[in-house]
Order: sequence, then structure tokens, then C-alpha cells
Amino acid sequence: MAKLILSMDGLVLKEIQLTKERTTIGRKPHNDIQIDNLAVSGEHAVLVTILADSFLEDLGSTNGTMVNGQSVKNILCRTTMLLRWANTS
Repeated sequence: MAKLILSMDGLVLKEIQLTKERTTIGRKPHNDIQIDNLAVSGEHAVLVTILADSFLEDLGSTNGTMVNGQSVKNILCRTTMLLRWANTS
């Protein structure tokens, strides 16, 4: 099962198992993963899991979504990828 490790400044804040088909990420409290940082949009991105594959999609966020240092709109997630929103990863 895929998981997301949320960290800031090298410190792991939490590990989230991706058990849902659709996992929302953003600053607003209704998101599955809430990141309380003004640089993160209210509805920033979504992780969609289909069988063993997970896809990350930026939802038109103001500051964008970075994967391994590159700005992305939609990407198939692979093992050990660094996802970045604002100052978190």
C-alpha cells in the first residue's frame, strides 16, 4: 500500500497510508491531508489511487506542485518521490 510521508525541514511530521481512491491535499480543513501553510492553496492537489498505481494532480494551485524539483500538473507516482508544496515535502 502506498503512503505519503509529510515532512518539514527534514523532520517527519506524519506518515499517511493512502487507503482511499481519492486523497485531497490543501490548506482548508475539509481536505484529507491538511497543510496549514499560506503558500498551500485551499484545494491544492489530489492523489488518485487505482489498484497499485497512484497519480498526483495539481488542482490549479497558485504556487504549483513540485516532484523531484520539477513543477508538475499530473504525474504517475513512483517509489521514493519528493513532493513539495510550499516549505513542506
